[in-house]
Amino acid sequence: MTSSDAPRHIEIRYARRWSVVMCAMGVVLLICAALSLLMPFVPTMGPFALAGLAFLAGGVRSMFRPRYRYDTETGALTVYMAVGPGTKGIGAAKGERVYFDGRRVMRALPDGGRRKVSTVGANREDLARLVSVLPKA
Repeated sequence: MTSSDAPRHIEIRYARRWSVVMCAMGVVLLICAALSLLMPFVPTMGPFALAGLAFLAGGVRSMFRPRYRYDTETGALTVYMAVGPGTKGIGAAKGERVYFDGRRVMRALPDGGRRKVSTVGANREDLARLVSVLPKA
């Protein structure tokens, strides 16, 4: 594949098990909220219901939305939040450089520091594809 045939964006999805665990946690918390309705002396429905809805929404959303999107031309890495509409640009968008140091994906900050990019819950095949196009340290 030549460089003109290469895709401009690489999407790193959530691992399927991560999405399933988030959905399961949401359902368990919603069941706890429903059970607390049956016990009027335990006033804890609100936190269980809110946490359950947040986990369930995050789990369902993570099945259809990527965790990261890397732009191969600009070097920008966009982070999509699991819950909510938020995105966060790192890499070239902030004057940083995203690279692979042999063990993990890192970003070089403009002030000379380094920060690790979290890959917890990322699909391993997509992550391997990202590592193959990232510059090496």
